[in-house]
Amino acid sequence: MAQLGRHNLNESALFKAMGTHRWKHLEELGGCRSAGMVSEAGERLYPTFFFVEIHSPVSCPLSAFGENESLFFEGDLCHFGKTHLDGRYVLRQNPNVWIRLSNVFIYQKAGPSKLAVAFPNSVNFSRIPSLPKEPETVKRCRVAKENGTFFELQPDDIPLFEGVRECRYILDPDRDLNGAGLVYFANFICFLDTAERQVLQSLANPLPISLLDSRSTYRRTIGYFGNAEASDSLIIQLTARARELSNSHGRQLDFGFDYKVTRESDNKVIIVSSARKVAPIRDAAEERWAQEWIGRSPSVQPR
Repeated sequence: MAQLGRHNLNESALFKAMGTHRWKHLEELGGCRSAGMVSEAGERLYPTFFFVEIHSPVSCPLSAFGENESLFFEGDLCHFGKTHLDGRYVLRQNPNVWIRLSNVFIYQKAGPSKLAVAFPNSVNFSRIPSLPKEPETVKRCRVAKENGTFFELQPDDIPLFEGVRECRYILDPDRDLNGAGLVYFANFICFLDTAERQVLQSLANPLPISLLDSRSTYRRTIGYFGNAEASDSLIIQLTARARELSNSHGRQLDFGFDYKVTRESDNKVIIVSSARKVAPIRDAAEERWAQEWIGRSPSVQPR
């Protein structure tokens, strides 16, 4: 039950479970407990996540997995230069569903707001396959930061509003931070969801609550470029679009989101993310909203 949310499998909870497994996998292969991972100079190191991605068919969003179901993933792990880690988790029941996680070993040079990279001399890398070059996820993060997105628009996407909407999120030190005093990587997904819900509820024609509650991720990519002090707040900028799909699962709305998160204290970008989510059209209120929204663009044809 701890992995369930408003509409079956919860995205943040899933990434927390995957994050735990990644650290356990590293401990097992590297022969070193996480608390003993230190640099040559003795700094405590953390294999922090700088890239996460979930990919599944639109017909199999996270809501396809519900109560009492068990998911089994096959995972691998490689390293580059003893500073970067990369690997995928492929769902055994459906290989078209997979998660990719990339880490980099960092230490806090001047608290959570200033992090530095180093390699752990306490980890045995002989059992971890070596990559010939740095993971391409590094470049993908760099390009997304420049472009403001990881995804390309779909040809039938319709913007839900013009320009960019913005929300402010006040960090909660007792809920949002991990044992290292860093904002936990999987918690950022909750912040993005919060901003998303606030913006969609504030539209001139707000989404019905039932649609908000039933939206479910089938694709997500996040690039992490920093962290934040517990006393800081986050500014979340959001763009949103949607299209209607029709398939064997019935009619549904397919939403696309791009997010940029900056620290309020210094305006530094610390997150860029893109996501696609679906929500089924099930009742009259949802049907009315979809028809009013589609009516804005007569050229749109459901798929």
